[in-house]
Amino acid sequence: MITVIIIIIIIIIIIIIIIIIIIIIIIIIVIIIMIIIMIIIIIIIIIIIIIIIIIIITIMVIIMIITIIIMIVKRFMTTRKTTTITIIMMIAVVAQQLCW
Repeated sequence: MITVIIIIIIIIIIIIIIIIIIIIIIIIIVIIIMIIIMIIIIIIIIIIIIIIIIIIITIMVIIMIITIIIMIVKRFMTTRKTTTITIIMMIAVVAQQLCW
């Protein structure tokens, strides 16, 4: 009778230990998953910020190029000497700005 009670107590203790170990493992897995998700979110946010900065810079460059072209065109319209060379020069300036 006593041995049966002892065996039952030992089995219960083993079951409790196993449950505790499983709970700890689950908690660790959840923490790791959360950390990975946070890292991914941070990376995505950084990429979005970089893309926005690049877009803003390109828009500014395009506006600069357009204003330069308008200024050049206005100058040449006043002098009325729009030759093919000046047009080629304008295209070269624009190409250089775009490459930059």
